[in-house]
Amino acid sequence: MKKFLAIALVFLVSTSSAFAEVGFEGRPITNNVWQPTGYTLNKGEFMIGLGSIGFGITDNVQVGTNVLLFLFQYYNANAKISVVKTPTRAVAGGIGFGHFDLDVFDIEASFTSLSPYLAYSQNVGGNTKLHVGGQYSYFSSDSDIEDADAEETSEGTSVFGGLEYSFSQKTKFLGEAGYDITFEGFRLGGAVLFGWEKFRLKLGVGYFNPEGIDEGFTLPVIGLWWRFMG
Repeated sequence: MKKFLAIALVFLVSTSSAFAEVGFEGRPITNNVWQPTGYTLNKGEFMIGLGSIGFGITDNVQVGTNVLLFLFQYYNANAKISVVKTPTRAVAGGIGFGHFDLDVFDIEASFTSLSPYLAYSQNVGGNTKLHVGGQYSYFSSDSDIEDADAEETSEGTSVFGGLEYSFSQKTKFLGEAGYDITFEGFRLGGAVLFGWEKFRLKLGVGYFNPEGIDEGFTLPVIGLWWRFMG
């Protein structure tokens, strides 16, 4: 299986230039491995993945949601605003919102989350960009179980940084590290991002080591979506 994946990866890298005329040119990435970058979608541009949807209202403002999560009664939305965008750097701020209601048998519970963040992107070489940022997360829950009310809140802060290397107009190598200051957990990840005229494919691996776990765990990074002008 590993040999097959390696062969497929080499094939995609070597043949990516033959699929379409336009790849990443004029369309900087809005996320690295996981973290947001300082860039937004262009005006009138759509991004549609497996549930996730994004739209560029202007060249500096994008909004989005995950419609798949609505099926599980998790109502969510996100917005991102680029406050600085030049040929060499970009700065953006964003926020994610989520709300979930559960009402089954004798259990009534609701959960709400808010996640504002800042992201900065900077060219550090002809083909390399640096992405850094930080995020604050707020979580609250309210439950009513057998006439007992309970309300809890928690919050946390995390920082992250990563590199983006453009191998070609259709292939990028991504690396990223993040650390949760509040819960003292860190993550590492790397991926290859392929971009054709409209289709995007991200393949990689991530390592997570939350607080209280002796050994971390490894998970694949798999993403696919379409990015196109409306």
